[in-house]
Amino acid sequence: MPSKKIDFLLPADVAAGATSGILLGDFNNWDSTNGVALKQQKDGSLKASVSLESGSYEYRYLLNDGRWVNDTQASKYNYNSEFSVENCVIEVASETAPKAAAKKTVKAKATPETIAEKTKAPAKVAKAKVTAEPKVEAKTTKTTKAKKA
Repeated sequence: MPSKKIDFLLPADVAAGATSGILLGDFNNWDSTNGVALKQQKDGSLKASVSLESGSYEYRYLLNDGRWVNDTQASKYNYNSEFSVENCVIEVASETAPKAAAKKTVKAKATPETIAEKTKAPAKVAKAKVTAEPKVEAKTTKTTKAKKA
């Protein structure tokens, strides 16, 4: 089953000064030696990425200041009566590959009208007539001045 890369982001206001931590959950059997390291981002948030197969997983963050915190953006929480806490829940949907489009051959039935249309001569395209404006030639006439006597 293919896995999907999931980004976990703990906002800076929830991290509240913690500079690192680990992500623990069902996907690593809540084993702190296999925790996924959280890396501090420029804005103070903490981020980790995990490749998960489709399914439902509970998780929480263990910060370097010793606090266990929840993801405030989780869509669901499950109460764990053993530890009297709520765990965050993430649902990873399976990615279904798009089915290849089946090629479908459609045969058109020829009708007398379509056959007649195919045998018709192509329509003549009318050409636009361009008329040139007549040239106007300016004639200059020589005028002679009368001499004064």
